[in-house]
Amino acid sequence: MSISFHHVLLETATAVVPELAMFYSGTLGLRPVPAETGNVAVAVGETTLEFRPGHGRPFYHYALLVPGDRFDAAYRWAVGRLALLPDVRTGAKVFDFEHWDAQALYFHDPADNIGELIAHRGIGESGVTGRFQPDELLGLSEVGIVGDPPLLAEALAETFALPVWSGSVTEEGRLGFIGEKARTLILARAGRPWLPTGRPAEAHPLEVVLAGVVDGDIQLDSGGSVRRVSLPHPS
Repeated sequence: MSISFHHVLLETATAVVPELAMFYSGTLGLRPVPAETGNVAVAVGETTLEFRPGHGRPFYHYALLVPGDRFDAAYRWAVGRLALLPDVRTGAKVFDFEHWDAQALYFHDPADNIGELIAHRGIGESGVTGRFQPDELLGLSEVGIVGDPPLLAEALAETFALPVWSGSVTEEGRLGFIGEKARTLILARAGRPWLPTGRPAEAHPLEVVLAGVVDGDIQLDSGGSVRRVSLPHPS
């Protein structure tokens, strides 16, 4: 069974919670779902993405997964709703990751989180044509965790048997990609620049609940955890 992001909880400045609600349910058209009082949550395919008020102005990097054959349609959809973030070197707004056989685009949400839409060719392809709809999003594809990559990678391997499938957790300045293609935890050191803006990564509390892995719970130095959820078997 493949892994997936069941629930991702991020913190945000209290003042921007109403703006986040409007952005995710209005601008992106994602379906609101019940959340703790004061929080905002939306359904993104197989994932619930939730925000709760926190201290300061935390920011994160995450990616939403587009079916592999729908990136062009998703790009046209996004252009009408979002201010896309360009490559600071080339000005391009579409990023081709040839070694992953993937394409992506980036944007900011009202909390200055660096959001991404990514499509991996051959993954989740639907055969759908026409205008892109937000309910085509498959779930979260990436969540960035900032800390000590070698220690985090060791804990994720020992607890959940999740491998490093791309990048490196030991080479200076590299990112470590843990899990599997299209469902990936990205491990970064504090200060390592995030694409595409170059903003240095910061460690902030987050909760990640995975499906498709063995039981376990890893407490993060930044606050929060990565853990497994037991899902009911279909009847």
